[in-house]
Parts: sequence; C-alpha cells; structure tokens
Amino acid sequence: MSGSNAKRTVLFSIRPFYVDKILAGQKTVELRRRFPELGMSGSTAMIYCTSPVKAIVGSAQIRDVIKLPLSRLWKSYGGAACIAKDDFNEYFSGQDQGFAIILTDAKTLKGRLTARDLESEFGIVPPQSYRYLTEECVALLNDVRLQASSRHKHSHSAGGPAAC
Repeated sequence: MSGSNAKRTVLFSIRPFYVDKILAGQKTVELRRRFPELGMSGSTAMIYCTSPVKAIVGSAQIRDVIKLPLSRLWKSYGGAACIAKDDFNEYFSGQDQGFAIILTDAKTLKGRLTARDLESEFGIVPPQSYRYLTEECVALLNDVRLQASSRHKHSHSAGGPAAC
C-alpha cells in the first residue's frame, strides 16, 4: 500500500434533534444513503448542526462504517440511530441499501464555527449530507476543539422526546 495512514476529517450536516441525541450519547449511529465504505474507521466526524443553529457544534470518532440491505440496517441499527421507522423509510426511499456510521467519543465544542465563518474563511458551504474538510479547516477546528467539553450542555432544538 502506498500513501499516508492519516485519516480524513469529514463534516456531517445533521438536524438539531439528532445533533442533541449524538452529543448526549443517545444516538451512536448516523445513517446515510451514501458514504465511503472503506478507510473511514478512525476518522473524525465534525458535526454541523443545520438551521436554525447553522454551525459546527461537535465532533465524534468514526469507529466503523457498515453497508447493509435496508431491512438489516433497520433491525441492527434503527434504535441506535434514534429514528422512527416511518422517518427511516422516507429517508431511504428508492434505496436498497444504506450505511450505518458507528460513532464514539462525541464531544460538544465550546466554540462554534458558523456557516458564515466556514464560507468566508475556507470557501466551504455546509454540505447537504457530508464532505471532506481541508487540512487548514481541520487545524482551525482543532484549535476550537482544545476547548471542547466532553458533556452536552446546550439543547439545539425545542421539544422532542427525552430519549430515543
């Protein structure tokens, strides 16, 4: 094998309800229609909370990425993904398979990098699903993460069930 063993940092766009669950340690699996299956274990996932927050608010480590037929994906990971069956079916409509991204060590950032900051500093528009981050962006986020809290302190959404 050639190349570096360095892991890439990926930026996920996630709705506030699910961000709260990830940072509280209740949601340990992120589901995606498309995602790289190989080479992502050990990578860092930066968590961008969508509207109305519009900022990178946390991070987690990607322990594993598993591609499965939807029936097995639901049975194995639906609960850990904190998603209702109807929402799961709607999200994966038209797909035969999906990806379970196993997350560990979720942390809330003390500082936030807003969508405006991402665009003005790095020319990055938050992705609809995910994107890789540049080394420069990762370096800035690492500076912010030095002040990371290991506990989720602020709710980003109103209402919703207390647990999955």
